[in-house]
Amino acid sequence: MKSIRYALMVSLLACSFAGAAQEQDIAISLHTPDYYSGTKGRSITSVRELQIWCVNSKPDSILYEVNSGTRKGAACRDMPGLNVLTKREGSKLLVCILKRHNPFLLKEEVLSYSYDSLKKWDKRNHPEDAIPRIITRLPYCINDTITFQPVEIYFFPFHVGFTSKDACVNEMPLAASFGRSGVAEFGEMVLYFNKADYLWPDSRLTIRVKENGAMQDDKISNQLVYKSSYRMTDTLVIGGKLFKMDSISREWDKVYMRRLTETKLVARMPESHMRELAPYFEKAKEYVLLDFWGTWCAPCIAAMPELRKLYNEVKSDVPFVSVCFDNPANYPKAKEIFVKNRLPWPQIFNSMAEKQNTLTSDLSITTFPTYMLVRKNGDIFYSSSPEGFEKLRGILLQQK
Repeated sequence: MKSIRYALMVSLLACSFAGAAQEQDIAISLHTPDYYSGTKGRSITSVRELQIWCVNSKPDSILYEVNSGTRKGAACRDMPGLNVLTKREGSKLLVCILKRHNPFLLKEEVLSYSYDSLKKWDKRNHPEDAIPRIITRLPYCINDTITFQPVEIYFFPFHVGFTSKDACVNEMPLAASFGRSGVAEFGEMVLYFNKADYLWPDSRLTIRVKENGAMQDDKISNQLVYKSSYRMTDTLVIGGKLFKMDSISREWDKVYMRRLTETKLVARMPESHMRELAPYFEKAKEYVLLDFWGTWCAPCIAAMPELRKLYNEVKSDVPFVSVCFDNPANYPKAKEIFVKNRLPWPQIFNSMAEKQNTLTSDLSITTFPTYMLVRKNGDIFYSSSPEGFEKLRGILLQQK
């Protein structure tokens, strides 16, 4: 079963664990990635065209500007951007970062692409090694002073969702992503560090963990809370063990973290929502199952027959409650879908417009459907996308 992800800018769960004592300090080498595809989650920015050389709606060259740092104060009003020239040369498209357009450069860069790639590639469909990483100096406004900082940039010579009114620009589009990123190998695991903008503090970087060849997803299993994207302040689950990230070196060549002595991370349902769910626990033997879904989520609806089958197997011990996360205008439709799929359990509604104080937002549910087992004491015992449905079934059938 496939799931749908819906991003919410809130913390994953209210988690607590006792002691958090330090077991050992660890330093890991941080390497720069080879390609953009190695560090997902970066922001891609459409750049501004400064000058266009075009004949019969067919571009020969376009001079673009990439603005790196915000212009603030009188001292930074004349801060230059990075000027990038795209030029057609036979069957090739050249992306040129030249000193004649950027006097502050220490070295020039020229990238070459097949011109046909403009029509064939997009940000999800391009060869693995198509987008090289460039390190160059960019001007930034820091403390009302123009300073030059080394920044990594990826240039995308194709459409990334933005189209121009100018036909020539659409024939030779360009976008850019700049910030900092790195990859650290830790045993069998790979950690990806990404900061979408150079000026962001390290507290805003994201960390993703690759385990057994696959990226971690949001789930709770064996009292370990996994995330698809961690922050510096989070407790990371790496190889089934708990870690805290301390810092990244100024040069971004080392990562410092601590191994924690605790082996479990207890996730708890916020007390306000336990009061909301209290009526459903009255007939529970140990768990209540929460099913987070929405009328817009085709995988949620497709999974309902299997969910109904599981309910019929465990309904005497485990109450089911569906949480419909949707536009209020779709609540009647949600009720119709329940009737059509013969789902006998109750559902409660969370409005998409409310970013706080709802069950969905406070638990930062980002994957739909999500199935969650909550114990009578408020512990969140298990939570997973449809990929964990069979394990969920095993847990419930084992306790019968």
